[in-house]
Amino acid sequence: MRKYIITIILIMGILLSLSFEVKASNPSSYGIPYQTYTLNASNRLIPTQTAYMPVGNFGKELGLTTPEDIFYENNLIYIADTGNKRIVVSSLTGELIDIISFPEFMQPTGIFVKDELIYVADKQAKNVFIIDMLANEIVQTIEKPTSPIYGQKNDFVPIKVAVDSSDSIYIVGEGSTSGIIQLNYAGEFVGYLGINTVVLSLRRILYNIFVQDPDLASSLPASPTNIALGSKGSILTTNVNVNETFKRLNISGLNTLLPTTVYPTQTLSDIWMNHEDYIYLVSEAGDVYEYDSNGNMLFYFNTRDQALTQTLGLTSNAKGVITDHSGNLYILDRGYNAIHVYQRTVFVDLVHEAVTLYNDGKYLESKPIWEEIIRQNSSFALAHSALGAALMKEGEYDRALEEFYDARDYLGYSNAFWEIRNVAIQENLTIWALFIIGFFIFMKIGLRVFRKSMVYPKYEKVKKTIGDKKLVQELAFSMNTFKHPGDMFYGIKRAEKASYLSGLIVFLLFVAVYLINFYGTGFLFRSTNLNSVFVQLFTVIGVFMLYVIVNYLISTLNDGEGRFKDVFIATSYILVPYIIFTLPMTFLSHYLTYNESFIFEFYHQIIFGWTVILMIISIKGVHNYTFWETIKNILIIIFGMFILVLIGLLIYSFLGQLIEFVLSIIKEVIYRV
Repeated sequence: MRKYIITIILIMGILLSLSFEVKASNPSSYGIPYQTYTLNASNRLIPTQTAYMPVGNFGKELGLTTPEDIFYENNLIYIADTGNKRIVVSSLTGELIDIISFPEFMQPTGIFVKDELIYVADKQAKNVFIIDMLANEIVQTIEKPTSPIYGQKNDFVPIKVAVDSSDSIYIVGEGSTSGIIQLNYAGEFVGYLGINTVVLSLRRILYNIFVQDPDLASSLPASPTNIALGSKGSILTTNVNVNETFKRLNISGLNTLLPTTVYPTQTLSDIWMNHEDYIYLVSEAGDVYEYDSNGNMLFYFNTRDQALTQTLGLTSNAKGVITDHSGNLYILDRGYNAIHVYQRTVFVDLVHEAVTLYNDGKYLESKPIWEEIIRQNSSFALAHSALGAALMKEGEYDRALEEFYDARDYLGYSNAFWEIRNVAIQENLTIWALFIIGFFIFMKIGLRVFRKSMVYPKYEKVKKTIGDKKLVQELAFSMNTFKHPGDMFYGIKRAEKASYLSGLIVFLLFVAVYLINFYGTGFLFRSTNLNSVFVQLFTVIGVFMLYVIVNYLISTLNDGEGRFKDVFIATSYILVPYIIFTLPMTFLSHYLTYNESFIFEFYHQIIFGWTVILMIISIKGVHNYTFWETIKNILIIIFGMFILVLIGLLIYSFLGQLIEFVLSIIKEVIYRV
């Protein structure tokens, strides 16, 4: 009996220990109610070490009501307490330092502090107030600019404000589609900065053509939503309804972030750059992002309090973000009327030290730090890329190539491979030249010996026997695409020199070559969106058959002479140049770098152009059209393919909704029965 009791106690102890281990793996057990992420080599978010830990909050004692903006300067926090029509100044621990309020304040939504001056953007008053903190008075009121360049019909509704080192004033105006409003130190209008571009999508174009409502058909650019001051005279902005949801603008208004920057998709509410040149972003939904000055995403986490539990570190409606000189993070919460405080971790210090050294060009000094970061998180893409750059400086090109590959850093990979290839050419050029010459001589001599041997007549006999077979002749007939494409299409239609089988074989060869090229192209030139083989097969076969069917149907309506068989075979045969010439470049792409990318692109452009020309000739020859009838037919074919695809998508969407509706009825019947 005692043995059974001891056994039960041991089993319970093991189960309890396992349950404690499971709890320890959950971030919330450490008091952190969210998971922190970074980017991997595929630009997807992956879990990483906690970047910022919640350590407290304050604001109730300050009496905040729907605050809209926050600013940090000289160890003080300035808050635009919009609901109470005032500016609140507090310490980093939440102690009330000062309250600034004037009768002119109606709806202060933006704040900036510089040289004992407070700049307040008041949305309802439609003014920007400049306040002298020492004198505690408004020393200047900026109203709507009177300059004709500003536009008399343009409203002036300032919601955010920033001031640079030369006292130039930058204002975000609600509905200011021309960009940031720029004023000089005296408040005189200078111009606009950083206008957002408009992408004319098909939907927008159709709206512009058919919709009379100017609000729906408008192609006006989206206005910026927030602003912050960056380093070296740069201006940071947040934007909506554009791909570049935040920008780092230079004096010319151009976005200076890297082309590889992964932009947030959420609507951002605030942006901030600290004294270490790190960019912080926050959205109303609680998304918090940290980037370096070049636009590389370092960390992401979400603080949204979905269950409204008011857990430490979770927010209701985040409206502002700042950091102090110690690197601590502060998020202004309009929903809870509070400021949440987050302390950065040792891992963030490690990443910041490495990034700072790397951006300053000190690659070798940053190398051991990057190696430590990779040791702690092997999927940290930026660490692999930066380590590759450090290894390049040391001349370790093979290791650098591996790091760039792990980071999917294509430009770095190209530079490393160029160095490796250059060394290989210098060391082996003579051997390669001798091998090529020797191989050429061997083939010439071998061919002469073969022709004089006793085996050659048998070879010729077998060759003739195979060549006399009908299918082989039909396949060989496809080679006329290089010499006499017009005669080839005539032979397909009139002389029956090709069959369904030969056309199918050529098409299957095209599919095989397409898949080999798609998946087998060199790393630098391979598509980054590698779908499954079945998706590629469905796409290729679907587009081919769609073109053949629409081509045949249109030709029957436009007095075309080609049969379905003729259209199918001719369309297959025009793919012969692609089949023959694509694979050599697929092989060569493994030895090219971005310095020779024009060769790769121009080569494929020639093949594509060649195929298009053969397609035009095939339509003209198979259907016996004139030149202008051919052009007309091509345009109708393209339109017909578009319509069929559109109908297919509508049917697919309708069937999906129908199936979902039927399933819901079945579930309801089962539940009630």
